[in-house]
Amino acid sequence: MTRVIAIAAAGLLAACGADSGPDMNLDGTGDGDAADTGGDATDPGSDPDAPADTGPDTTPPPACPEKSYIWIANSAEGTLSKLCTINGEEMGRYVTSPQGASGDPSRTSVNLHGDMVVTNRDPSPGPSSVTKFAAEKVDCIDRNSDTVIQTSTGTGDVLAWGEDECMVWNTALPPGGGATAMGCRATAWQGDEDPDTGEGGHVWIGCMMNHTVYKIDGDTGEVLDDALIGVGPYGGAMDGNGNFWTVAMFCTVGLCNLSKLDMETMTDTTYPVPCGYGISADHLGRIWTAGFGCVNRLDPVTGTSVTLTTPGRFNRGIAVDNEGSVWAAVTTGDVLRVREDDVTEMYTVSGAGPAEIVGVAIDFQGYVWAISQGGNAALRIDPDTYDVDSFPIGRGPYTYSDMTGYQLSIVEIPY
Repeated sequence: MTRVIAIAAAGLLAACGADSGPDMNLDGTGDGDAADTGGDATDPGSDPDAPADTGPDTTPPPACPEKSYIWIANSAEGTLSKLCTINGEEMGRYVTSPQGASGDPSRTSVNLHGDMVVTNRDPSPGPSSVTKFAAEKVDCIDRNSDTVIQTSTGTGDVLAWGEDECMVWNTALPPGGGATAMGCRATAWQGDEDPDTGEGGHVWIGCMMNHTVYKIDGDTGEVLDDALIGVGPYGGAMDGNGNFWTVAMFCTVGLCNLSKLDMETMTDTTYPVPCGYGISADHLGRIWTAGFGCVNRLDPVTGTSVTLTTPGRFNRGIAVDNEGSVWAAVTTGDVLRVREDDVTEMYTVSGAGPAEIVGVAIDFQGYVWAISQGGNAALRIDPDTYDVDSFPIGRGPYTYSDMTGYQLSIVEIPY
């Protein structure tokens, strides 16, 4: 598998005049003459405009060199863990809602700039809400104007709600969205933001209780529009063709429904599929779902499905690696690898972690991540060797959406 690894190389630029200075050969046969001033910045004959030699660069490297993160909601404690996918280090842990420990965060989604939103599905006393966090300090908000960004630095450094300045906004969703277990869940960035600045984007949230999808301004958190659809959204994904897809709640073996919401007309079309729980899209606009007893690929153009039957398996989150494979989390602790072109089983990573593997994601280095709710851990799987590394996170992690932003990056965004 080809891994995309961005490596930044720093070079030094030498400032030279027309004369390159004396040849420093040890035999003294250089081509310089008495008029050559040569030397360094402390030599009286040197160029006064030449930069001084400040020695080696001692600036520490960034904590996460490639700014590649995975964001995992710790539902049981109302927090969010931000891990660097390069080394698995937890770079921050954040309270996700005004309800604190009872906020019940779940779905996360990362935009093309790297910023993230998390949906608090069942906060007590409610309502459901969406919170945006900036990935880098340059995009955080110095609310107390002290020129220092107060933000979590890791596992044991969790700031109280409202104190973390990398929390950009929190939007309470209309009461009809539900402050119950049927609250708001499906979450996805549209991908229309400026990837360099993060500005100008939109977030789409689907709420199970009232079958409503909300369009939210990614800069301000303002609810801009809403649409009633034919399913109670449980999970969501963008297809890159201007559509927000959601999978129905309580979908069981045999019949599920997907909703395709046209984000321009705010009208939806329903498609039946044999199983659903997790949902994702590939670069061809096909929609993948995983659920009780199967993994399915829907072609929206023809309306036809190709299905891998997995008897006895409760498949959950699903992710496309854009290298020919699709990966599904299996509740029992396994991770299933499916061949993308013909929807057949390639391999099962057995016992990847304790039972209750709920979500799966691909990072920008090509590794596969699985979320172990039973083990309170994020598992990183090498797709070549199937070796597994385990990294501790918070209690009761429950995320199976696009928690790295990789899925959004591989679809053909028409902007």
